[in-house]
Amino acid sequence: MKKTLICPAVIILLSLGSQLPGGGLATRADTLPDTGKKLYFTIRLGQGGFKDHRSDIGRLGGGQFALDIRHGKLPIALSLFTEYYSNGPDPTHSYEIDYLAAMNILYSEYLLRSRRLNLFAGAGTGWMAVPQGTDPEVKSMLFNIEAGVQARLLWKFGIYGVYKYLYAHKGSSVDFNEHIILLGINFTFGI
Repeated sequence: MKKTLICPAVIILLSLGSQLPGGGLATRADTLPDTGKKLYFTIRLGQGGFKDHRSDIGRLGGGQFALDIRHGKLPIALSLFTEYYSNGPDPTHSYEIDYLAAMNILYSEYLLRSRRLNLFAGAGTGWMAVPQGTDPEVKSMLFNIEAGVQARLLWKFGIYGVYKYLYAHKGSSVDFNEHIILLGINFTFGI
């Protein structure tokens, strides 16, 4: 059974964000930078994948759940995320990723005064679980680099796109050297 990427923390963070001042309708004050905010949180939920010649169909699809935490005055963000990539609901092949958890340090810069467009890039590390057929999963360290853009469309909701490079190698069990594209939606709020 596929591990779910959505956890109760998402519900808590979304309800927290909706109870903040200005929640409900976008106002003129919502479109201007708020220098009084100490931390900004961005929840990202996306889908994507990468090409892989080991797969029967030549590619793997997957998803991402990420939480980015950014200081209000510094252009540095901490990104915690989970991902998976497979060809079906129950991954069994060593070229699929059953579960991936990692942390990146990102340089995150708003391009417009209204904070509607955000570019980010960074790198980090984590671990992944790779299925081995009927044998137990193999866990391995991973390294990744990512760059992306977020655009706020309405109130605190927006869309994002990410390019990632993922590297993980452990004997003959784990062998990943992948270029990944992810697209999705995001929710950003400050406290």
